[in-house]
Amino acid sequence: QTPVRDTMRATFCLLATLVAVGQGFRPSMSRSFRRGGGMRMEIMLEGRPISGPLKPLGNYILVKNSEAAAETAGGIVLPDQAKEKPTEGVVVSAGPGYTHVETNVLIPMPVAEGQSVLYGKFDGSKIDYDGQEHTLIRDEDILLVFEGPKMTLDAVTPAWDRILVKIEAGDEETSSGIVLAPTSGSSASASEGQVVKVGKGKVASNGELSPMPIEAGEWVKFREYAGSEVRVEGEPYVLVKASDCLAKWAE
Repeated sequence: QTPVRDTMRATFCLLATLVAVGQGFRPSMSRSFRRGGGMRMEIMLEGRPISGPLKPLGNYILVKNSEAAAETAGGIVLPDQAKEKPTEGVVVSAGPGYTHVETNVLIPMPVAEGQSVLYGKFDGSKIDYDGQEHTLIRDEDILLVFEGPKMTLDAVTPAWDRILVKIEAGDEETSSGIVLAPTSGSSASASEGQVVKVGKGKVASNGELSPMPIEAGEWVKFREYAGSEVRVEGEPYVLVKASDCLAKWAE
């Protein structure tokens, strides 16, 4: 009987060890639980569990925020307080789009899951989702769309009817006529530059893209403080809406 008792005792100890290990295992992001006989994933929203992933509605987008810094690895430079401070992140999920109130046409979303976006720092609503900071923004809050972890000139595309304008750093007038020197008692703000990238255009009420009135290579004069400053590959640029441009010319 002794060998039998020893075997039973060893089996009991092994089972107890497995149970203890199982109870001590807790995934950091989410955990599974059984409800109604099926396995589902439990996700945390603002510190409380929800039974499924967060699904944006309409033209809202769920973005996982990049870590904040004075200047991020993606090339974002934080301007002075008089200007919009951009932020970047990765699209986690997006709503189906906006239905136009007059034509009932669904306006498609300009981004897809996995793409990176640049948006205004004060846009959207920040939430704690699965223990990490996310933001729910609208499609019209997006400034730039790009692929991959870094924001390069070849990879970026301005959103909607926005254009990316190259400006020159310094307190002087460039050979192309860009005046960067501040007036007395005000902050410097370039309001001219050469267009390097152009968005696809704004979507009309019928769901079709409106043609852009500006092309890459042209020079534009836009309203002062109308744009959002960014740095792409270390160079200064301004993102501005085509509707904020006052005039254009070729050189």
